Amino acid sequence: MNGSQYEEFCRLSLSKILKIPIEEIQSCRIKAATQPGLPEYTHQIDFYWEEVNVGLYKNFADAKWRGSRKVSLGEIKKLQQTRDDIKAHKAWLITNTDFTRTTRDFAKNNEIALLIICPNFDYTTLHANHRPTMQTQLQKFFSISEKPYTLEIVHRAFDLGTDAETQSGVPNETVAHSKEIRQAPMNRMAQPTSHQRVPSGTQKVQGGRGGPRTGGRGGTVQKGPGPLRGGGGGSNRGR
Repeated sequence: MNGSQYEEFCRLSLSKILKIPIEEIQSCRIKAATQPGLPEYTHQIDFYWEEVNVGLYKNFADAKWRGSRKVSLGEIKKLQQTRDDIKAHKAWLITNTDFTRTTRDFAKNNEIALLIICPNFDYTTLHANHRPTMQTQLQKFFSISEKPYTLEIVHRAFDLGTDAETQSGVPNETVAHSKEIRQAPMNRMAQPTSHQRVPSGTQKVQGGRGGPRTGGRGGTVQKGPGPLRGGGGGSNRGR
């Protein structure tokens, strides 16, 4: 499984875990909060979704496919910086392997959610790069498999001290996060119309879950002013 395949797999898995429409889990660029007069830049975000309760609650996640290597401390520090830059309420770090001990400790001290999500089916037939085809194939795998993924919640942000737990990939599972926010209605972001609010400071990545991304990968930052408004240093995508 490559990085693009894992992202689409995680997008569908998150929609099942969190019980939200997959269209609400967007891939986008979000403008960092910068000082007046200084250059602007954006962060490329794997997954971004919002919840509305008393106010707007912003979530974002980074998915890292690994062969066997654990996610390192440097990678979670980049995620923390992105969270601060884009003024998100919660950051999630997802992988298929594991996190180093220092990464786990850092997550607990900085309220970052850590999840291990692994495919529980033969993914060797997934299309290599065409995201619409990937999603069609993944939807089929999920429909015929009783447990299409395995989930381990290593750490829940805002719930320090929670022990790691393992769950099967049954779609009705829920990852608990902020107790005050969970169960809030979601604010749709996909294909906004005149009746839908486009999140301030966000720009949907061209293609999103349905095509190739723009802006590059692996830490590339898009500089200069653009159509973005509001408020994620370097990208958190360093693979």
